[in-house]
Parts: sequence; structure tokens; C-alpha cells
Amino acid sequence: MYRRTNKKGAGMFIAFIFAILFFMVGIWMLPFMQDSATDARTNGDCTNSSISDGAKVTCLFVGAGVPYYIIAILTFVGGLIGRVL
Repeated sequence: MYRRTNKKGAGMFIAFIFAILFFMVGIWMLPFMQDSATDARTNGDCTNSSISDGAKVTCLFVGAGVPYYIIAILTFVGGLIGRVL
């Protein structure tokens, strides 16, 4: 007779390993993104209050990039783990 086995535990283990890997790579890239965002805000003269509206929006998006990157990493890692459950 064909015996059915439950391989959910093995899949969960592999998903957890990949989630840790992607989390570590994402966190490792975070200081490089922060440096780039700081350079972009400095070069865009974001501390000046008399810049154009377009430049203000650009400064806003550059400043919001790092938190959105962290949220994207956590969502991706949570999706990897949650897909197996």
C-alpha cells in the first residue's frame, strides 16, 4: 500500500533557513542604503526650506525609502515562512 507521509516539517525547516538567509542579506545591505539615502538628501539640498515642491517630494521619497525597505524585507521573510504553514 501507498503510505502517505507528512513533509510539512521539512518544508518549514527549509523555508525558515531561506527566511533567515534573506533577512541577513537584507539587513547586511541596510547600511549601504542608509549611506546612499543620506548622500541623496545632502546632494538634493533637503535641509533648505526654499527648494521647489518637486524637490521636497523627492526628499520625502528618499527619506522614506529605508523604512519601506525594512518593511519589504520583513514582509518577504514572513511570506516565506507563512507559505508553508
